[in-house]
Amino acid sequence: MSSQKRFKWEHSDEIPDQPMSTTMAASMYTGGENLTLTRVLSEKYKERSFKRTVRHGLLDVVDDIIIAWSKEDGCLLTQVTNPPDSKVQILAVSKPPVWDVERIKMNRSGSCVALIGRRGVAVVELPQRSGDPALYDKGKDTVTCRVEYIAERFFSCHLKLEVMTAAWHPGSIDDNHIVILVSDNYLRIYNLSSHEIPEQAISVGSSGSGIVNASTLGENAIAFNFGLPSEPVKHVPGNAVSNGVTTPIVDPEDEMKQKCLELKWPIFILHGNGEIYLTITTFSTKRSAPHIVYGPLSMTPACDSNYGVDTCDLLVLQSSPPVVVIATSTGQLHHCIVIDNKLEKNCNDTLANGYWTNEVAPVRLHVYETIELEMSLLSTDEGFSTPLLLHADPTTPTRYWVSHEAGVHGVIFSVVDYLQYNDQPEDAAFSDNESQSVVDHVICTRSLAPAAPMPVVGLVANTTHSLYVLLASGKLIQISVPSAFVPNITEPCNGDVDLSVSPLRKIHVQPFEDHIRSTLHRVSSQPLLTSGSMSKVTPNEYMNLLNRVIETLRTNYLQPQLTAKEDIQRRSDILTEQKQRLQGEISNLLSRKRQLTEKAHELAEKYEEANDRQTQLVQRLEKVLNQVSRGLPVLSAGEKNMLQELEAMQKHTVIFTNQLSEIQAKDKWQTSQMEKLQSTEAVKAHASPSVSESQLKALKQALSKESEKLSTLLQRVNQVKRDLQL
Repeated sequence: MSSQKRFKWEHSDEIPDQPMSTTMAASMYTGGENLTLTRVLSEKYKERSFKRTVRHGLLDVVDDIIIAWSKEDGCLLTQVTNPPDSKVQILAVSKPPVWDVERIKMNRSGSCVALIGRRGVAVVELPQRSGDPALYDKGKDTVTCRVEYIAERFFSCHLKLEVMTAAWHPGSIDDNHIVILVSDNYLRIYNLSSHEIPEQAISVGSSGSGIVNASTLGENAIAFNFGLPSEPVKHVPGNAVSNGVTTPIVDPEDEMKQKCLELKWPIFILHGNGEIYLTITTFSTKRSAPHIVYGPLSMTPACDSNYGVDTCDLLVLQSSPPVVVIATSTGQLHHCIVIDNKLEKNCNDTLANGYWTNEVAPVRLHVYETIELEMSLLSTDEGFSTPLLLHADPTTPTRYWVSHEAGVHGVIFSVVDYLQYNDQPEDAAFSDNESQSVVDHVICTRSLAPAAPMPVVGLVANTTHSLYVLLASGKLIQISVPSAFVPNITEPCNGDVDLSVSPLRKIHVQPFEDHIRSTLHRVSSQPLLTSGSMSKVTPNEYMNLLNRVIETLRTNYLQPQLTAKEDIQRRSDILTEQKQRLQGEISNLLSRKRQLTEKAHELAEKYEEANDRQTQLVQRLEKVLNQVSRGLPVLSAGEKNMLQELEAMQKHTVIFTNQLSEIQAKDKWQTSQMEKLQSTEAVKAHASPSVSESQLKALKQALSKESEKLSTLLQRVNQVKRDLQL
């Protein structure tokens, strides 16, 4: 790897400007002595039985059950965490392992516990839980559990091979697949139903006769960890790791079982020389063989020391994109962000020795920062080194825990929040948003030179924000830890909204809350102190330790709080003065408001009076205009039209009058004729009729028609009279 300056941060337990409620400084020691399991473990554990160079993990928690391994008895001890005084059950193993158990790991369902040692792996089947509280096998004091040894014949035939580490496969639907990394650089996946023959065997390094030499040179694989699975079936160019699937595995009988089996689970493998390899595993029947192992993955920026050759553990933070944490025995933690590579494969790409070259690896690692932990409080331990063991926090991908011989550290990699809510940047863009990690020294077991250190042999965090730490003396410490970070998500800017800042706010650029956070900034923390059996400690050593603790508390706890108190008090006085001034201004504004309200009422009354007066004046003006228009000597257009209509009606009246006189004359003549006719008819009554019936009928019809015409003419005459008002 070429020599290039890298971004490195090496402050001992430095905590950046973060709210106190989100750092381990706010954690509260709640004991652990209340748990009955603590008393039982203290009686059984012997500190001298634990090797200093072995990373022990003899404690685990699933849901509300805590389980620990008792080396002296070769059995498991379990207890329900709530209530803390519940009984401790002994889970006896039907066939205890003859080798030393270094770690125990429960599967997600809590049905099995894996006992992991250098010479093998055993799986203990746990009985059913029942009752209130839910205990194993109805609450019996001692329960015998069935145990199955994984690849027992294989390890008995290969005495030089050792188990480096093992873990349950998160992609197993039935929680019955376990992955074992062996010193022959093979990653083997076993099914509990067939525990002698592996379902999959993946070569992750050179194997054969040179195992001892490879181990000496640091070329052996020493640790592995799983990343988030990729989407099933769908092919996404680039890194299959960054397509996170966080939904839980469905029931085996569900129709989605096949899709879950097709999930591709990436595994990152760490070698002793610091190299990282990547392989993809799946339980699909369509998987290709052999497995492709990518690596070693390129790490940018380049470093002369290749970021250390004394690596000891690996952890993948379950974020998107993933973050790989590499631990070294000297106390360094490398935070590496997994970045997709643009795959441009061509026909010339070939597979050599089961490895792809760096140019076609799907991902690369960007070392964002390097943290150097303060392993010990002793001034004489500058070169102190011990293997580290990394533990994930189930409550958040932002935080993880580090345990070692000298104590426990908590690390919060706050950049994860930025990466999950922003687009993935390139290498050059990381420096634009630099954010230091939050590191806290939680427990220190190496504080006095004459006192023997108390190794941490178990650490586990559960979903109830509790941290359980098991010491070699059997003491179980329970610490309540703060909740996960709540990221500050800024809303996207809207171009239509004016984001101009008030001139008064431009004076105070930094918010007061951020100012208090920076005031409470600590450069180191005071851990809980514990140690093992000790020889005689001089009063001077006690005094030196006490002075250091007091100095740390005074400098990094009390003094910042006093300064923050003064700032808050000063801020409170300023705000009180501003409040009084604003209250006076509000009183003045209220009085002016009352005056303006009264003035508005007066103006409203005057407006009503003016409106009424205006209406009266308009009416008077209309009357005057009517009179003026009538007195004008010139006829208007309407009057001219009416005059024409009257003249036309006058002409028609003369005509109708003449016609009426004619009609009246005719009527008079007809009346006289009728009278004469009646008189002649009376004379001729006794004589024979001179007019026939038909003639009489015709005359009647003619007279009726004339009568109708006369009535019509009379109506028209009367109408004309009415129109002319005669």
